[in-house]
Amino acid sequence: MKVYKRLGELLEERGLINSEALNQAVSIQKKVGKPLGEVLVSMGLMTWEDIYNALSKQYNLELLEDTPSMISSELLRMVPKSVASRLGVVPIEYIPESDTLRVVTTDVLKVPQIERELTFLTGHTIVTLLTTPPVLQTVYKTFYEDTTSSEIIEHTFQVDDSDIEKHDAEAAEGEDTPVGKFINSLIDTAIRSEASDIHLEPYEKIAVGRIRVDGILRPVLKYPRKAHNSVASRIKVISGLDISERRLPQDGKFYMRRSSEQFDFRVSTMPTVYGEKVVMRILKVSNSKLKLEALGLSKYNRERFEGLINSPYGIVLLSGPTGSGKSTTLVAVLNEITSEKVNVLTAEDPVEYTIEGVTQCQINPEIGLTFANYLRSFLRQDPDIIMVGEIRDRETAQLAIEASLTGHLVLSTIHTNTAAGAVARLVNMGTDPHLLATSLDGVVGQRLVRKLCSNCKARIPIREKWLQVARKLFPDREEFFEHIPGQGCHECAGTGYKGRTGIHEVLIMNNKIRELIRSQSSEQEVLTAARNTGMRTLFEDGVFKVIEGTTSFEEINRVVIDT
Repeated sequence: MKVYKRLGELLEERGLINSEALNQAVSIQKKVGKPLGEVLVSMGLMTWEDIYNALSKQYNLELLEDTPSMISSELLRMVPKSVASRLGVVPIEYIPESDTLRVVTTDVLKVPQIERELTFLTGHTIVTLLTTPPVLQTVYKTFYEDTTSSEIIEHTFQVDDSDIEKHDAEAAEGEDTPVGKFINSLIDTAIRSEASDIHLEPYEKIAVGRIRVDGILRPVLKYPRKAHNSVASRIKVISGLDISERRLPQDGKFYMRRSSEQFDFRVSTMPTVYGEKVVMRILKVSNSKLKLEALGLSKYNRERFEGLINSPYGIVLLSGPTGSGKSTTLVAVLNEITSEKVNVLTAEDPVEYTIEGVTQCQINPEIGLTFANYLRSFLRQDPDIIMVGEIRDRETAQLAIEASLTGHLVLSTIHTNTAAGAVARLVNMGTDPHLLATSLDGVVGQRLVRKLCSNCKARIPIREKWLQVARKLFPDREEFFEHIPGQGCHECAGTGYKGRTGIHEVLIMNNKIRELIRSQSSEQEVLTAARNTGMRTLFEDGVFKVIEGTTSFEEINRVVIDT
């Protein structure tokens, strides 16, 4: 019969801890009454990964390598929540070919009991894997407590294709219907996860719900496609859309309050082969009070940025692709410069955040209210600062230039990959290069990157390929380290990342760059001139944030190219 060593002996035998430190930990354990492993981790003597690697080898149990991103409701029903809680397990996979149910636990001593009880309960062969307490806690909370259960749809809201109209009518009735409860549950999950978007996508046999957390889409549920029409109809009802129109895209909005916080939802529906895809953008109303310090600007870039927005006139542009945080930055800028002494007017599509002290207008192209038409009206409203949501065409660009040349500060966004690219884009739109060179004050390029989880991130010596850029940014430093994602923990739901921040490049106009614009020089020439006069590129700002421990090189490479 094999004799298993106690945890302390096992760790000491493997050289993970010396006897003096172990005795100290055991002494503390007796006082606080907590498991030895928890005491060792809290003392910083080792990680949960060290402990469970040792346990998996001694007990010959497989370690869970990847935290599951989705566990189906069918799988969760095999092990009811009450049983999962009592045994300390979560089912993670069912393999029909071998009739095997794989479950994960942290308690090696309970494995025989787990396999015996679950075999009796399910009738399947049970294979038990080990994982760390933070990971098990995250998986249990995510799939048994927080995540929307599609059982609401599957068992109490069965829909036949022939009854679509009847159930569409029921969907309009209110929140107490099964589909109403389903949508509320999904929204609650998204808000708790701090998601920015909810996607509901119909396919041939199923519909899939996903949420975007820290810029990455994450699947949270599946439900029968035949129920999707009623889900989409209910969302269209609360968004003020036409539920009878399924052939054309529609846009709407609704509001919801959760835990004393108001959330605005921007809804977009789009017809697809198997039904309407629904995307809901989640906007937190309190974000309308953001200031520049919340955007993650480095001290160097913030000083350059503040110099631009404090100019009495001229054009300041924010550049970047969709979803790079340009609108949020504009809100922070307006909060920074708005006061009772200035008249601030905005034209937006749509108005996402309401800002106190700012006159905000929403464009409506169907009746002729475009960015360009609003700009013309603004000039008769005695403005000091004008914000235009986006420069999309030559007319809007030309009017923005005229407004800046008549003594107004104009803020706007433009969809380009780099700050230097914004200059070339404006010239290509057909604006007068001479007027553009005179009116443009600067361009701020930005991206959003995920922040490393402060609870589990790790530090390693910087890899050779990044060393040259690091030395350029920190010429006085001799030793360099970079930060990487850890193993994942309960704080970051096992991903190694939590939250997002910005990386920026601030192009400030000077005589050299103005001359390049007038001569319609290439984007590369403008970039070179900007770098020669102090602009730190997006990649370089990203490297700075890697070294200071905010994000990782892998995350920087995901969103920008080394320039």
